[in-house]
Amino acid sequence: MVEIKTRIGRSVFVVEDDLELSSVIDRILISIDPILHLEWATTAEEAITTLVKRSKEKNGNPYDLMICDIYLEGARNGLDLWKFCHTHYPTMKVVIISGIDPEKLTVLLDSLEEVPLFLSKPFSVSDCSNLLESLLIVQ
Repeated sequence: MVEIKTRIGRSVFVVEDDLELSSVIDRILISIDPILHLEWATTAEEAITTLVKRSKEKNGNPYDLMICDIYLEGARNGLDLWKFCHTHYPTMKVVIISGIDPEKLTVLLDSLEEVPLFLSKPFSVSDCSNLLESLLIVQ
């Protein structure tokens, strides 16, 4: 008798309003895990709605990993979204990406007790892939 094992794919939520970058991130993630469950949002407001809905469905962390740009359309930015996730889903992994000037980033992060993982744009595909793959390793 042949035993068939079903693997449930990991889930990643990408919050990014740059469609070109979204396409690059999509390809990187699929190369890491072809059966990855991917969802996208372009604003922090849309992301929060999706996170809350999915956390109720999953009864816990809504995703294995969230990748979020700092600068988004709307009233909230990526750091606001990170703070929301840090409060409501403290064990969910989050990576902030941005092309922000390092000095400005230091000022923004200075008021935080903890700082999010950060990937500076522009980034190499290999740097991004290595970071995301390390975060998606099943423990």
